[in-house]
Amino acid sequence: MTKLGSIDLVADKDVKSGEETSIDVLFPRSEQSKQFELLENLTRDKTGIKVTITKVGSFDTKADTSRKKGEKTNCRMLLKYPDLSKKLKVSEDIKKGDKLSATIETL
Repeated sequence: MTKLGSIDLVADKDVKSGEETSIDVLFPRSEQSKQFELLENLTRDKTGIKVTITKVGSFDTKADTSRKKGEKTNCRMLLKYPDLSKKLKVSEDIKKGDKLSATIETL
């Protein structure tokens, strides 16, 4: 796997370990829209990606945008709507205001 980028996102609610949440519920739109620079090219619906969020876990999907290395993107552009609302089981307690790292890699 090759790293595409990473970003720190601030949680907007408390979630207990073992509970389910989603990117849309856990992070406000402003956090989901924070820009980060791509470290590699990606092609919409062709580039497989793995998204890993600390204290939450990871999931695999396909990129929802085409971008070149060095361009800016964000979670809302990179992920499809169903990915933003996908239920993810939290691995550790999360408190509102916690800074969680999201790493995106190619599959």
